[in-house]
Amino acid sequence: MAASICLPAYNEVRTIEATLTELSRLGPEVDEILVCLNGCTDGTERVAEAFREREPRLAVIESELGKNNAWNALVARARNRRLVFTDADVRPAEGSISALLRALERSPRAAVAAAFEQPRGAPPPPLGTVLRLLTTSLGQDYISGRLYAIDRDRLGAVMAERGLLPAGTLPRLPVDLVTEDSWLTALVAGDALVVVPEAPIHFEVDSMADVVRALARNAAAREQLRSSYPELHRRDGARLLSAQTAAKILLDRLRSAPGPGAVTRGLGGMALRAAIHRVLGQRIRAQRDRILADVSAGRGGRVMATSGRLPSKGG
Repeated sequence: MAASICLPAYNEVRTIEATLTELSRLGPEVDEILVCLNGCTDGTERVAEAFREREPRLAVIESELGKNNAWNALVARARNRRLVFTDADVRPAEGSISALLRALERSPRAAVAAAFEQPRGAPPPPLGTVLRLLTTSLGQDYISGRLYAIDRDRLGAVMAERGLLPAGTLPRLPVDLVTEDSWLTALVAGDALVVVPEAPIHFEVDSMADVVRALARNAAAREQLRSSYPELHRRDGARLLSAQTAAKILLDRLRSAPGPGAVTRGLGGMALRAAIHRVLGQRIRAQRDRILADVSAGRGGRVMATSGRLPSKGG
């Protein structure tokens, strides 16, 4: 079954040509590449339009500012049922997109197949080692917004089942979300989500400030779930470690971690993040509250584009 590549783009003039070059090398399993410009002011549109002369599968559309608006426009425009979402600064590793699509084929209940995050620390050890640990999860059970695939029909059915849209309509994100991946994870956690280690995606962590921004953004997304989407917050809470669920969740994550080294790094990352929250908790909460205030003031599109996103690298 053919798939559409969906690429939200906000001020990506430095990276989008390289990303489109990589995507243009994909085989016939991808018969459509869509770029959605959402509020670009840096010339991204000129690069994307020029690339159309080299890639007949490419189409360029526009939406209002914000990744959520772009996501909705891409879902409505794509001609295929299976859509692969990737950020404009991501170069997927060879075979990653095929692995995501195969995972949807093999898992008849899966609505989302997520790439497997692998952080890279740009600074040399020991700082680079610490930064990588801080952003390493034990047994990923969430969606990385950098790269994932959806089955549009299945995702629409899950949203209808949760009472979020009428049955038989296209899936659509609320436009005020802090992060679409956290919201989607809460929505499809369980057998509607499959994480695919054969589809790695790397991201770079340059400084402790990067870590704090990412933690603040994640905290803001969880608080938004709690206050605005209580049913999804309860579902998301079932994924998080607690006195009642810790043993089972830890065992599940240990089973899904690819090798003993990943287990060690994941456990180390959990311990370090707990320590960072204790030491820098006030700073993280202050940034979280600024993000939520921006969303409440109608500036959610800019929040999605700028708050806590870490540079991504394929391979």
